[in-house]
Amino acid sequence: MKTIVLTVLACIVAAVLGGVAFIYSGLYDVAAIHPDNPLVAWALHETSDRAVGARLGDIVVPDGLDKPETIKAGGKLFAENCVVCHGGPGLKPTNIAQGLNPTPPNLYRATRKPRMNEMFWFIKNGVKMTAMPGFAKALQDSEIWETAAFLRTAPGMKPEVFTEATGLSATGK
Repeated sequence: MKTIVLTVLACIVAAVLGGVAFIYSGLYDVAAIHPDNPLVAWALHETSDRAVGARLGDIVVPDGLDKPETIKAGGKLFAENCVVCHGGPGLKPTNIAQGLNPTPPNLYRATRKPRMNEMFWFIKNGVKMTAMPGFAKALQDSEIWETAAFLRTAPGMKPEVFTEATGLSATGK
């Protein structure tokens, strides 16, 4: 039994020392212009998906988010805060968006199925190591819900609808 415990402890120590050696070696490329190793990308996405999913249960989606004025207010907030990274239908990606790794998700993909509580969580809290900022200190919850209401209408959105909702056109003005 003593041999087993010592072997397990030796393996743990070796793993910790190997991890520390890897961190201090500088071998892993953290440049944003290079894609992540597929195993690292998978681990980060799984960790993120499960962490967010575990925190959605207490979020109560308010009524009235389908009102045109709420969606339009969210479109204006999106234009002010989000379009630089996420773009929009008919807009050319910005230099900032092109340099982000991971690439910001395409919120206008027609097959996307946005969940209100999840969008609220992402907008409010942001996501570490993705360039997605948390807006909890900059926006009120009501404004975050307005932005989520706009984003619920985003999948498959046509450029002219985007322009009407945000005030932005393909020229970005």
